[in-house]
Amino acid sequence: MDTDLTLSEVLVDPLIAQVRKADHVGYAAFAQLMESAARIHTRQLLEHLNEERADAFYRRVAAISEQSELS
Repeated sequence: MDTDLTLSEVLVDPLIAQVRKADHVGYAAFAQLMESAARIHTRQLLEHLNEERADAFYRRVAAISEQSELS
């Protein structure tokens, strides 16, 4: 598989449904778990992106500062 399943696809996937039922996990509980995991994952991605942007900003500031000191 080249891509991950979307949340909608996970909730209707027949194989996942069989495993969920075998584990005695209801549809609503599973949907809530997946939605919560998606929110956490999105929040972590955004935090990582913000950290990368801040690091890039401070690297640029340091480079400009070094250039101005050399001039």
